[in-house]
Amino acid sequence: MTETRAETIRDALPRLLPDLRAFARFLARDTALADDLVQEAVLRALRAESQWEPGTSPRAWVFFILRNVFLEQIRRRGTERRALERMPPADEAGPSPQEGHGEIDDLGRALQTLPLPQREALILVGAHGLSHEEAAVIVGAPVGTVKARVARARAALARSFPERAPRG
Repeated sequence: MTETRAETIRDALPRLLPDLRAFARFLARDTALADDLVQEAVLRALRAESQWEPGTSPRAWVFFILRNVFLEQIRRRGTERRALERMPPADEAGPSPQEGHGEIDDLGRALQTLPLPQREALILVGAHGLSHEEAAVIVGAPVGTVKARVARARAALARSFPERAPRG
């Protein structure tokens, strides 16, 4: 099916919302904050839609905006954020009722131990299926740096779960 007109940001945003929300949840580690991040990113994308170049990836452009909103909020909330990060997560209070949930919790905790640049590169490439090139645009780093971050993140996660390592 071919379209006669170029896709606009307004056309792309509805289908990008689930991925934006998922990325925001990984960044913010809080559903309500993630929703606020997505809302702010969408508003900024709509305000700046004339700056988007048709033919480029709307996904990468809006993810870039979302990441910038997140980084701005970190800078604004520096003291508060540091205090919150020192608190143990609420889900560490007791064991998970189901083994599958426990494994997901373990993975979530392992992801949170990764440095932010590695975590976001892994989430963008591994979880959201973006290319290394698209992820590089989003994080503002060379493609090789993104590839290295993904590789280091995967290696760190593999070390966190030695029982899952392939035997050979």
